[in-house]
Amino acid sequence: MIKQIGQRALLLLAAFVIGLTAYSLLYRFDNKYTSALPGGYGYNVLPENGQTAFLVDGWEYYPGQLLGPEDFAAGTPSPEYTYIGKYSNFSAHLGNPYGMATYRLRLVHTGDPSELALYLPELLCAGRIYVNGALAGEQGCLEPYVPQIIDSLYILPFAQEIELIIQCANYSHYYSGMYYPPAVGTLNAILGMVTTRLLVYGILCFVSLAFALTHLTQWLLGRDSPTRWMGLLSLAFGLQVCYPFLRALGIPVIRPLYALEDTCSHLALLCAILLAGELTGMAEHRFHRRAAIPLSVGLCIFGMVFPLVILPHAPLFINAYGSLLFFWKLGLGLYLVVLAGLSLDQNGPLGRHLMLATGLYGLSVAASVLTVNYFEPAQGAWLEEYGGFILVTGFVALVVRRGVLLVRENRRLTLYLQEEVERKTQGMETLLEERRELLAHLLHDIKNPLAALRVYAELVRSGNVALDRETARYLDALSERAGAVEERFGQLQDFSRGEHGVFQQESLCLNTFLQQFYQQNRPDMELSDVTFSLALPAEPLWVRGSEDRLRTALENLCYNALSFTPEDGVITLALRREGQLAAITVRDTGHGIPPEDLPHVFTRGFTRRDDNSGDGLGLYIVRTVALEHNGSVDAVSQPGKGSLFTLRLPLLPAP
Repeated sequence: MIKQIGQRALLLLAAFVIGLTAYSLLYRFDNKYTSALPGGYGYNVLPENGQTAFLVDGWEYYPGQLLGPEDFAAGTPSPEYTYIGKYSNFSAHLGNPYGMATYRLRLVHTGDPSELALYLPELLCAGRIYVNGALAGEQGCLEPYVPQIIDSLYILPFAQEIELIIQCANYSHYYSGMYYPPAVGTLNAILGMVTTRLLVYGILCFVSLAFALTHLTQWLLGRDSPTRWMGLLSLAFGLQVCYPFLRALGIPVIRPLYALEDTCSHLALLCAILLAGELTGMAEHRFHRRAAIPLSVGLCIFGMVFPLVILPHAPLFINAYGSLLFFWKLGLGLYLVVLAGLSLDQNGPLGRHLMLATGLYGLSVAASVLTVNYFEPAQGAWLEEYGGFILVTGFVALVVRRGVLLVRENRRLTLYLQEEVERKTQGMETLLEERRELLAHLLHDIKNPLAALRVYAELVRSGNVALDRETARYLDALSERAGAVEERFGQLQDFSRGEHGVFQQESLCLNTFLQQFYQQNRPDMELSDVTFSLALPAEPLWVRGSEDRLRTALENLCYNALSFTPEDGVITLALRREGQLAAITVRDTGHGIPPEDLPHVFTRGFTRRDDNSGDGLGLYIVRTVALEHNGSVDAVSQPGKGSLFTLRLPLLPAP
């Protein structure tokens, strides 16, 4: 227990040191308030080197008045001096955040003659700018009031003293007037600052949006709650930090854009709290469920409703709204830091890293609230935005890490499956080899009686036994058929041993081959009272193949048709050309094949004979022979009307 407490304290201290160091560097090197020009009441001294600096102090402030150059020429009113950012709106002097005011400042040039530029970020919410008594530009319209939020750039003419007069009016936003200090410097320096700032926000915005959208399905439809909250956080954060680009474009919509920005910021904070609750186990605790989460949800709703619904009709509540947001976000940010401290002893390194990022985000939220009017980035982002991006980056690292783990697991499973498949394959090969040997021995034993039968027939025929002509013809047919059966058994032996892929191919004229096949098999076919006919084209068709293999295939087709064709039926063997293919067809007038059986007739072991005879090898052998010849075979059938089998083979050019 003491060791765990020590680990938590050490990690919290490390996070605090990292956050404090980062803030110190930003405060020193990227802060408008520490880059302010020197000066006094009513004036600033311009830099001699032309580097970018900010007009923060010494402004004359005239609340409730729109004063132009002619008013100051007639007589200078009694001013109040302020620095930019001191007042968030006009209510401190007007009693109401809505109203108007004038800012005036003299720029004293003590260096070499040079042309400078003025960068003026978003006047709230309409303004008019005068430089040395001349109108330099407008943002929106003061009379009639038309708000517009836009960042603008003005060229300052060289003079020993430059007078700036900025008039502002606000009737739509909870901030008023000049809330963000303007910048002055050479044109190149100002453009470099603006480019750097847009580049920083481009990285923050587009990286977050790209990551959220590319993993949309994973975090939106997945069942992993932390992934869902992090995906939504990435999307909300990406939308939150896109405002510099909207300001550069000068989009005239005011309240909805600021409401969207605030809501996205609060939604990112809500997602961080939900994520921390899941990772720490606090999701089951009463305080987390009944206080932290409802407060976070309420902050999101309030951030959307107040600017759109309450502010237009009750602007006096603006200061209360700001104070409420101050304590609301401060409390939730510190709560995230506490959750991170409670969970940094997790066993999983991914959980520790993600909770450390969550704690840094909570620390950045609290620091942003506490450093208002002390820190404003010159070229980079706000502290809360850096913290949000650290959390998004932590999520990216988590997803990458998960991807690496998945790849490793896939490799392990693939290797295991390969080993398992090899083991199973070896076992099956052993079993099949044994079966092939058994079948080969069986076929060999069957061939012996057939060979003896043929020998006896030869002995009878050669023994000068007086035989009539018909008996001699039957004896010759018996000897021939016995030899054919013996040959077929030899082919089955080869097939069973897996040697069917090795055979001699030659150029073969199908017309001649089919004519011979027809003559040899017609007597046997017609013994069953079936008409066996042949139809050949006049054009000779040549293929490359094995005569023995093709004869085996045709015998299986023809005798298979014979077994399903009734007496007085017709079996037709035909040949035709189909483009670059030769089509050998066997048509019968049998009872046909049921539609549900038709896709399976060439499958090994499939049979549907009524007497349950047959082993389902005949048509399978036909398909094998077709594939050996780079051809194909198919069947078409209508129940009650017969079947048509077509064997297609690639044609050769006629010799």
